[in-house]
Amino acid sequence: MSSCKKDGILTGDTQTDIFDKDVWTDSVRTIQVLTSIYADLGPESMTTRINTSNSLSEFSDESDERWATTTTTPAGTFQKGNYSASSLPDPFNNIWKNTYKSIRKANLFISRVDEAPLSAVLKKRMKAEARFLRAWYYHLLMKHYAGVPIVDKVLTLDDNFNIPRNSYEECVNYLVKELDETAVDLPMEYTGTEGYNHGRITKGACLALKARVLLFAASPLFNGGAADPNPIFGYPTASQNRWVKAADAAKAVIDLNFYSLLQGTDGNNSTAEGFYNVFLQRVNREMIFVRLAGSNRTYENAHLPSSRGGSYHNSPNGDYVDTYPMKNGKPITEPGSGYDPQNPYVNRDPRFYRSIIYNGATWLNSSTNTKQPINTYFNAPSDGLSIPFVTPGTQTGYYNRKMMSEDVTGSTGGTEHFFPFMRYAEVLLNYAEALNESGQTTLAYAPMKEIRDRAGLSPADLPAGLSQEQMRKYIRDERRIELAFEDHRFWDIRRWKIGASTYGTVLTGMKITKNANGSFTYEKFNLPKPASVFIEPKMNLLPIPATQVNISDKLIQNPGW
Repeated sequence: MSSCKKDGILTGDTQTDIFDKDVWTDSVRTIQVLTSIYADLGPESMTTRINTSNSLSEFSDESDERWATTTTTPAGTFQKGNYSASSLPDPFNNIWKNTYKSIRKANLFISRVDEAPLSAVLKKRMKAEARFLRAWYYHLLMKHYAGVPIVDKVLTLDDNFNIPRNSYEECVNYLVKELDETAVDLPMEYTGTEGYNHGRITKGACLALKARVLLFAASPLFNGGAADPNPIFGYPTASQNRWVKAADAAKAVIDLNFYSLLQGTDGNNSTAEGFYNVFLQRVNREMIFVRLAGSNRTYENAHLPSSRGGSYHNSPNGDYVDTYPMKNGKPITEPGSGYDPQNPYVNRDPRFYRSIIYNGATWLNSSTNTKQPINTYFNAPSDGLSIPFVTPGTQTGYYNRKMMSEDVTGSTGGTEHFFPFMRYAEVLLNYAEALNESGQTTLAYAPMKEIRDRAGLSPADLPAGLSQEQMRKYIRDERRIELAFEDHRFWDIRRWKIGASTYGTVLTGMKITKNANGSFTYEKFNLPKPASVFIEPKMNLLPIPATQVNISDKLIQNPGW
C-alpha cells in the first residue's frame, strides 16, 4: 500500500498516472490501482479518529478543554456549534472530496481491468472487490450527508459535472443491488495459496454492509424523520417494514454459519478475554472487514497516561463509564445490582476492566517489568485528576484501555492492532435492534444473550417480559459498551436523533480523594462546561462543502446549513 499514491502509481522514481494506458497493460500496475482504493480507507480508520481528534465520540480528553476556548482547531469549531459549510480545515478529513476521489478510482478500475493481462477468474474477483469498495465509500457519504450524487462511471471533460443529488431511497437501492450482485463473485475467505489475500473483501463483508445500510435506512433520522420532507434527506414517510428488511439482512449474515464471537480460552469468558483479543489477533472469525490500524505501540502511545509513556491522555467521560453494568448484568442504578458508590469498580461487567483505566487499575511498568497500579485520584502525580484541568493527567478520572495490548507501554514493546470496520458483534446488535423496532421484541433476546455471554455477564439473560422501549434501552447501552471507539456512537446518536440529550449535556467524571489512612472517597462531579453544542435537527446531517454547492445550481445543501 505504501507504494501507491492517491492519483498515481509509483514505479521506481517516476510516477505513472492511473489514467495512463500503460497501467492497464501491466498486471502489477493494475493491481496497484485496486490496492490504492483499499489504502484510501483512512477516513474511518486513522488513529486520529480514535484518539485526540475523536472528541466527537465518548472522549472528554485534554484537547476538549482547549477546543472549548479555541475556535481555530477544526474539532473545536464543530464542538462549539460554530462549524459551517465553509469551515476549513475540515474536521471530517475532507470526506466529500476524498471519498469521491476513491469512487472515481473504483469506477476507473471497474471499467479498465478487463484490459489487463490477468486471468478471467482474478479479473472477476477484483472487479467485485472494487464494486464493494465503491459501495463502502457511498455508504460513508450517506452517513454524513444522506442522498448524494451517484456516479458509477468515469466522468470525462465531455460529461456534465453539474449533477444533482439522488434521493436517499435511490442511494439505498443502488447499494443493496450492488452488494447483492457483488457477493456472488467473492469467496467467504481466502485459504490455501490465497491466504496472503487475507483482509480482502469477502461475501460476508458484502452482506454485512448491506445489513448496516438497511439499518440506517430504517432508523428514525432517515425513516420519515428528516428535518425536510425532500426525499434527498430520507424517506418522506416512515415504514416499519424497513426494520423488517434490516432484520432479514442481518439474519442472512448470521445464517452463513461462518462468523462467531471470539471466545476466551476453553470458552471461559469470565474476564472478557475474547473481547480483548479480537482487536489483537490477526485472523479470527469475528472480524468481517478489518484493517491493520497500528503496529508497534501506536494505540498505547496515543491513549495511555504519562506514567506509562502515553502522549495524549484521553479521558472517557463518566456517563459512558456508568453505562457498564455490574457483572450480574444489572445496571448500576437498578436496586439489587450490588453497586457501591464508595467501591465503584468492584464486580463490574468484565469488559469494563478491558476498556477503562480507573484508579488502581494495573498496567505494565517498563522500569520494573511488572504490572503496577495507575493512580487517577485527585492531584495524584503524573496521571491524576486536576480541577481546573492541567495537563498531563485526566479530566474525568479515567483513561481509555480498549484495543490496547496490556504487554506494551507507550514507549516500550510492540504489537499489532486491528481496527474493525465491521465485526460480527455489530451484526448481532444490528439484528437485535431491527427485531425490536419491527415489533419482534421477544426474538431480540437471543442475539443480545450471545453478546452478553461473551462479555462474561452472569447471568447473561435479560429480564423477561421487556417492553419494546425497555429493550431499546438495553440494546442502545449494549452498543455503547461493546462498540465503543469503533466509529459507531457518533452515527448512532444521529440516526436515533438523540444529539440534544447527549452532546448538549454536561459531562461527568469521578473525583477520587485519597484519605490520610490510604483509603479513597469517591464523588461524581460535573465537568466545568458541556463538551459540545448540538444544534438539532441541523447537526444530524453534516454540510456539503460550500465550495461544491457554490459551483452547482443542482446540488442542494442539507437543512440548516
